[in-house]
Amino acid sequence: MQHTQTLKFDIISALDSLPEESLQLLFDFVAFLQVRSKPATQQKPVIKLGGLWEGTATITDEDIAEARLEMWGNLGEREL
Repeated sequence: MQHTQTLKFDIISALDSLPEESLQLLFDFVAFLQVRSKPATQQKPVIKLGGLWEGTATITDEDIAEARLEMWGNLGEREL
């Protein structure tokens, strides 16, 4: 604990010798460190997609080709 207090004091003392531009960089870096040190539990949960289509009908390449032909078969053939 004493070492931490001494380190904080040394850091604060060193700030007086830095130019304003460096202070801004230091502020940005501290913000980065704060985000990085947040516990991982605050992250969004991972949604597993394995088995998402389990139990659905089997779709073949031919089924997809037929559906595409139905949907897009005449595209560009009609005049407006």
